[in-house]
Amino acid sequence: MSYEASIIINCESYSSRIKDFILIMNDIKWGIYNDNEYVSYLPKGDDGLFDWKADKSSVEQILNIIDSKQDNNETVGINLYFNREDCGVSLLADKTSEIRLLIDIGRKDLPDRTTDFSWYFQKIIMPLRKNGCIINNFTFEEYMD
Repeated sequence: MSYEASIIINCESYSSRIKDFILIMNDIKWGIYNDNEYVSYLPKGDDGLFDWKADKSSVEQILNIIDSKQDNNETVGINLYFNREDCGVSLLADKTSEIRLLIDIGRKDLPDRTTDFSWYFQKIIMPLRKNGCIINNFTFEEYMD
């Protein structure tokens, strides 16, 4: 049995720009670089193929790609890592009214293997609010297959 989990966040009252959400996530210890200093993201012109790219691009280069993708109505995708640990989320978004954080990198789980949503609430939702991110609504989802 496996689980797929995600958090859907609407923060359009905070900003209409996805890069602003990524910047505030960085402020609360969810950065774009893994422990090998690589960033994983969907490149420009991906056309919905979800052909992820991993390299050592600078923060400025990544933010420019994200802005360009959003301006061209492309899906933005980037992995975010908590404190450069093995725990992370894959962000997918077209707009800030529906940012999907796929809990797919070192998922924190409970003894019964379900997702520990309280950990994600304490490490994402509460710090976002504390740091000025207006969250219109959020939803936790988990699917078992």
